[in-house]
Amino acid sequence: MADAGPGRAAVHSAAVSPRVAFVPTFAATPGGVIVAGTLPPDPTAPSPATPAFPPIDLHVVPGQWVDSRRPLPDQSASWLDLKAAGRIALVDGRFAVLPVGSDPMVNPSTSLPVPDKALLDVTWTRWIVEVPGSGIDEKHNYFSNLSYWEFCGDGAMTVALWYWQQLTGHPDVTGTAGYFLDPYAAEGVSWPTSGPSIATSHGTRLGTYWSGSDTVSGFTAHGRGFEFYLAMAAQPTGWQSTGFTLFALDGKPRYPAFGTPISNIQAGLNWESSGQAAGNWNDAYYTTVYPQDPSLARDLTAAVTMDVGRDGVPVVAMVDTFNLPNWQAGAATPHIRHAISIVGYDNAANPPTFTYTETCGRACNRRGGNQDGDIHVISQADMVLALQNQVGMGFVW
Repeated sequence: MADAGPGRAAVHSAAVSPRVAFVPTFAATPGGVIVAGTLPPDPTAPSPATPAFPPIDLHVVPGQWVDSRRPLPDQSASWLDLKAAGRIALVDGRFAVLPVGSDPMVNPSTSLPVPDKALLDVTWTRWIVEVPGSGIDEKHNYFSNLSYWEFCGDGAMTVALWYWQQLTGHPDVTGTAGYFLDPYAAEGVSWPTSGPSIATSHGTRLGTYWSGSDTVSGFTAHGRGFEFYLAMAAQPTGWQSTGFTLFALDGKPRYPAFGTPISNIQAGLNWESSGQAAGNWNDAYYTTVYPQDPSLARDLTAAVTMDVGRDGVPVVAMVDTFNLPNWQAGAATPHIRHAISIVGYDNAANPPTFTYTETCGRACNRRGGNQDGDIHVISQADMVLALQNQVGMGFVW
């Protein structure tokens, strides 16, 4: 299939959910690193001079509309200030707030500067490849489902959350398995009359079966069970609907599904990385920077350097495929909104580069630069253009 399947050009344009204020789940004391076994600093001790780190711009937010079935808890102003200053960190598998005056470009575990070049281990994650729109599942059931072309946001989250599993023990990206059914009932709408063809049992729709690894595409693909869980079954506290992909809009079923808005990518990463915390799970680690940020180039490089080089987790970006090297086809290069995971950077290269994984495999993008299991290198300037082009939406870090 030449493109990412019908409807993908319009994917992810759903806007951000409404926000409800909660109290942060961690005690963000002004000077403390919140790590088990540590004590808050002496409040009478003088604070070290704050390093010259311009805060990342988190306050440029485009116009948004409301998904009332998926209310997104507000990220408190105090938490956002800490995040913008680079002080929200992952230290030895635990959420942390770096002390006042600390340099966010210094690894708190080693006290060494964050390197100018880093690449996460992609041995497993490079094979997180989306299920095609038709074929057989792991139980040898035939399916035809156009919505499966729309799961790039869930695929990119699956890539990112595998690293959290390695560092924190959750979520279960490698072991999630089961039958997954398009959640029209959970959306409160009827099954679409011209909907997908899937296996049934005694007249009941089963969905399709996926696990931690499968070979049904002719290679060993990883994480499809977890990807489908994110798309169809995950349900953060306070949500009426299941899944981070939208299967209905304005009270009507959508087939194919509408994709995963960037607000739901932020929500999914925070819900799962927090261990599905019952409190303010949205004040966990991730927030969003939008293309309207006037310092986007600097902020993207700083965010990727901290997330990848300091904390060991990817940045998820929602970009325009027109600027991605593996989508190039001359004048026919498409403008498709698409989620990728940035897993590496080289700030000292000429020009500086990012490395990203691509969950849209050969089945949904047959251009010459795209193969199953590939990783891709792009100049940092071109990644910024991909965020700012016609259908780019920003990055979640």
